[in-house]
Amino acid sequence: MTAVRTALSAALAGLLFTGAGGLSVRAEGAAAVLAPHRAVYDLSLDTRREARGLDQARGRILFDTVGNRCEGFTTSFRQVVELSMNGSRLVMDVRTAHFEEGDGSSFRFTSRSSHNGAAQTETDGTATRGPDAVNVAVRRPRELTRQIDRAAIFPTEHLIRLVEAAREGRNVLEVKVYDGAETGEKLYNATAIIGRRIAPGAGEVEEAARDPRLAALARWPVTISYFEDGRDSPTPVYSIAFELYENGVSRQLVIHYGEFSLRGDLKSVEWQPETACARP
Repeated sequence: MTAVRTALSAALAGLLFTGAGGLSVRAEGAAAVLAPHRAVYDLSLDTRREARGLDQARGRILFDTVGNRCEGFTTSFRQVVELSMNGSRLVMDVRTAHFEEGDGSSFRFTSRSSHNGAAQTETDGTATRGPDAVNVAVRRPRELTRQIDRAAIFPTEHLIRLVEAAREGRNVLEVKVYDGAETGEKLYNATAIIGRRIAPGAGEVEEAARDPRLAALARWPVTISYFEDGRDSPTPVYSIAFELYENGVSRQLVIHYGEFSLRGDLKSVEWQPETACARP
């Protein structure tokens, strides 16, 4: 199961940014205003695709997000996945929290993972935007410092740009994303393909997606492929497909790992109190 563990670790951390809910965005004029909420997704094996060597998969994702452009954005994330493969059982538990300044100037991240209850990796670090580069300082699992492309953005900014690109009718968004994934060393080139706008209320959705605040909004099918920066490979490390609402909430997740895929259905969404912010 080593390859499966590696792929899952990368993708679970990558889910922090936008694909599985992130922070909801309400459009006010040209600016995207973020509204805190909590979202829960039930995970299962995507039986529409072949799953080589994997018998069963189930799990759950929990996001809890607060903040705004003035105060910054805080996201806590937990995902538990149980896999059955060739007679073996693996339970992966990933917990992550991050804080991102509203102007994108800095990013603070922590994460812990365990396999079958045994601790695996603990990551702790910061990324600060300087005049010429983003300076990364990781304390755990091992101390390191490095500089990455100053054009790199953090997870919440990625979400904002996705929503704005969809609203503008753009079909492709390509950016570099740093999210502190795995050991905090990797930078990803993220390519998003945005499909045609789906009118408010159109199509069959989960019960949770019938929430009035979602039913009144348009949404777009989005697929994001993540390629490790600096590696010349035509195959992404992983990819995520989902439907992105105009307010930033996602439903109908499909997480591709190459040999199998997981499907995430929106189980519940709870809107949190908002704090006013005058910053655009």
